[in-house]
Amino acid sequence: MPIFKRSDKAESTAPDIVIDPNVIQLGDRMVKVRKVAVGQWRELFAAVNMLPELIMGVMSAPAENRAAYLFAVIDHALNDIVQVVSVLTRFEPEWIEENVAPDELMAYFTAVARVNDFGGLLKNVQGALKLTQTLDKAADAAMSAE
Repeated sequence: MPIFKRSDKAESTAPDIVIDPNVIQLGDRMVKVRKVAVGQWRELFAAVNMLPELIMGVMSAPAENRAAYLFAVIDHALNDIVQVVSVLTRFEPEWIEENVAPDELMAYFTAVARVNDFGGLLKNVQGALKLTQTLDKAADAAMSAE
């Protein structure tokens, strides 16, 4: 007679932990990444200098070169990145500089880009610019024909 019974079922006493991919750690704080509202966009444009052009360069770079572009962005625009994170999180820039590691900044930045579909936004803007150019050429041709 066996004293111990063998069970094929594993018992788990740990609670189910749900990890939210939109929650990022910055220093000793956890931050939920949210959609950027129009008012925040205005604040962001007031807070940054050259960062938008650098981000567009990274996003439009060939996939195999994006890492190199990203390091160039970090090198040239760290102050702008701190300002952007400050606007989005409402943390003081000084606190960010003293408590947040560069990899945490990049994780936050990447999550913000994902949540707000910056890649799709860029494609839509590029499409609108191409459409505008096409319409301008058509208008010029129509004017020339008259």
